[in-house]
Amino acid sequence: MTSDSGAASADRTIGSNIRINGDRLWASLMEMARIGPGIAGGNNRQTLTDADGEGRRLFQRWCEDAGMVMSLDRMGNMFMRHEGEDPALDPVYIGSHLDTQPTGGKYDGVLGVLAGLEVVRAIRDQGIRTRRPIVVTNWTNEEGARFAPR
Repeated sequence: MTSDSGAASADRTIGSNIRINGDRLWASLMEMARIGPGIAGGNNRQTLTDADGEGRRLFQRWCEDAGMVMSLDRMGNMFMRHEGEDPALDPVYIGSHLDTQPTGGKYDGVLGVLAGLEVVRAIRDQGIRTRRPIVVTNWTNEEGARFAPR
């Protein structure tokens, strides 16, 4: 059973709570935080550096493990798609950025990206099918620390 605005399975009523795996989300955040360590416990994963590339590859692997398919645009923005029952419908986008400022916090941006991934993981774990596709997005150079907008 599905609805246009949400998702449900045969054993779940529309509007019931979907639980994420908080331990898995935390573990993903801590694993990503090991890439590009910064000062005072933060991170330094400036866009298109080796550290950013390593973080992108890890994120891509996690998404592919969750059954998602990646596309990239010309700017290098990553769009990880989880198919819905009706792929012709406009998708729901969730995300933020994996890159950081030179002295970025451990959760800035990355929490939005990995929270989106956790939503898809939880949906899959619980056997829920959404009507619309879900796209988890990692925006390239969102911080503008290396390549300032003109």
